[in-house]
Amino acid sequence: GVFTANPQSDPTAALIPEISDITPELEDLAGGPGSMRGTGGMYTKIQAAKIAVNSGVVMVIASGFRDGVVREVLSGSNVGTLFLSKESRLHIRKRWLAFGARIRGSVVVDKGCEQAIVTTGSSLLPAGITEVDGEFEQGSTIRVLNSESREIARGVVNYGSDDVRKIAGVRTQDIIEKLGSKLYDEVIHRDNMVVLV
Repeated sequence: GVFTANPQSDPTAALIPEISDITPELEDLAGGPGSMRGTGGMYTKIQAAKIAVNSGVVMVIASGFRDGVVREVLSGSNVGTLFLSKESRLHIRKRWLAFGARIRGSVVVDKGCEQAIVTTGSSLLPAGITEVDGEFEQGSTIRVLNSESREIARGVVNYGSDDVRKIAGVRTQDIIEKLGSKLYDEVIHRDNMVVLV
C-alpha cells in the first residue's frame, strides 16, 4: 500500500488505509516521475489510481505476494490502500481526453484562470494564458498547467501553438487584431476539456 514514508528506510512509516483525494503532496510522497523511486514504482501506481478514480472506479494497492489478497480485497478486508472513486464519473469522451489522447503541448495559466476552470468549469480563454510550450496544431490535445506547473486540465485546442502564442494574455475581443480573424472565443471550450483536480 501507500505509506507515510518509505517503510524500507523509515521504521515509523505507517500504512495509509484510505485515500479520497490524490493531492500533489501525495504524489511527492510517492516520488516524482524523475526520481529513482518514481520509475515503475509507487509514483506509477498513484498515476494509475488517478485514472481509476477519475473513471468512477475504486482501486486498491496491495501486496501481490500475499496469498489470497484478491479475495481479501473483494471481501472488504483492510489489506492495502483503498482509493475512492470520484462521485461524478467522467463521460467516455472526456475519459479519452484525460487519459487516452496523445499530449502535444501545454499552456500555463494564471491564478484567476485556474480558479475559473477548476471551480466554475469555465472554458480556457486566451486572457488567462501566460506561457505556451511545445508545437501543436488546432485539434491537438494539450495540458493546462497552473503557475506552479501542476496539471489541472487537458483538452482539445481550437488554435495551433503559433496562434496561441500570439493571443496569450489577450482579451477575447482583441483576437481579431492579433490574428486577422477569429474562429473561436475560447482556446479550449469547456465541452472539450476535462478538469483533473
